[in-house]
Amino acid sequence: MIKTLNMAGLALGMVGVAFIFFWGPPQPSFEQGVSLGLADGTPLSDGRTVAQHNIETAATKRRYKCLSLLGLIFIFLGFLLQFVALFLPDDK
Repeated sequence: MIKTLNMAGLALGMVGVAFIFFWGPPQPSFEQGVSLGLADGTPLSDGRTVAQHNIETAATKRRYKCLSLLGLIFIFLGFLLQFVALFLPDDK
C-alpha cells in the first residue's frame, strides 16, 4: 500500500508539472510603450473582427488558467498521497 501511494503521488506530481509546463499560469505583461486600440467592429486581416478575436482570446486565457490550476492541484494531491504514505504501517 505504501509503495502504491508513493507511485501514485509521484505520477500525479509529474502530470501536474507537465500541465504547468504546457499551460503555465498567466503572467503579468511587461510590455512597454503605448498601443493603439481598435474598435470592436474593426476587421482583422484573417477576416475576424476585433470583438471575435477578443472573445477567442478570453476563452483561451480561461482554459490556460483552469489547466494550470489543475496542474497545481495534481502536484498537491501527489504530495498529499506521499505524505499519507509516511504514516502508514510498513508492509512487511
